[in-house]
Amino acid sequence: MRPLFILGATASGKTGAALDAALRLGGEIVGADSVQIYRDLVIGSAAPTEAERALVPHHLIGTEELGNEINAGIYIKKAKAAISDITGRGRLPVIVGGTNFYVDALLNGLSPVPEIDAGVKAAVGAECSGRETTELFEELVRIDPVWAGQISSGNDRQRILRGLEVFAATGLRLSDWNKMERTGGLGMPCALVGIEIEREKLYERINQRASQIVENGVVDEVRRANLRGFSSKNCKALRSIGYLETEMYLDGLIPDTAALVEEIARNTRHLAKRQLTWLRGMDGVVWAKHEEVQTVIDNICREDGGD
Repeated sequence: MRPLFILGATASGKTGAALDAALRLGGEIVGADSVQIYRDLVIGSAAPTEAERALVPHHLIGTEELGNEINAGIYIKKAKAAISDITGRGRLPVIVGGTNFYVDALLNGLSPVPEIDAGVKAAVGAECSGRETTELFEELVRIDPVWAGQISSGNDRQRILRGLEVFAATGLRLSDWNKMERTGGLGMPCALVGIEIEREKLYERINQRASQIVENGVVDEVRRANLRGFSSKNCKALRSIGYLETEMYLDGLIPDTAALVEEIARNTRHLAKRQLTWLRGMDGVVWAKHEEVQTVIDNICREDGGD
């Protein structure tokens, strides 16, 4: 059977669906999540529990140290190696997509943007350090309006800086690089199954998850990372939803845990909306209601010549 991708918005039930499929079909799970890949970011990322991970082998979930910054290029090399290993042993790779950019990179490869020199990064970072994100976004709009238009929020400093760095280093806009032929993807047929869920139910699950991660100790998880010298200022994963708000709470910018839960839930709802918009634009995704996902997977398996 083709490698199986389980896709959907955050909190839509991807972890459970992937686990069920792997258990029934002799599969192993490969994570596609830019935060769950770190072993010290378990609670805020809603990573699979130890009990879940004990049921079937998991790859690229809880495998990296916080000091190892993983980008899409590094990720696809690791994911392709894991998928090759799994298929080579006659097992089914079940890829669980939490970061759509990683999913897209794994399926289709990356544009040939050269590695940005550390000196250029440092120079751009120093020049931008004292400037407001809104001002940097306006500069990016002047330099590369196409890339700026693809950024979901004018407050996404990381992606804004990426556009400015690429232009400073290469003289070409990032949007121009992205038009070039992409390379490095899996290069094989894959089965893509997306989980459909009513928006009201999805938002209810998101609200429950926000409460759960706070109750389960995300504040202590962030505090431990901070004590080791990691923060949103030097660790990209700690700028993700759940962790950034928690750091703001620890800094006194969010007054109490009730407000923390609400802020995480609100930002996660916005994220889920963006994720679904992106996923709906993907080709080849077979959409299924949550309760019908395993039936759809079985149908795909039969079409592929499985049992």
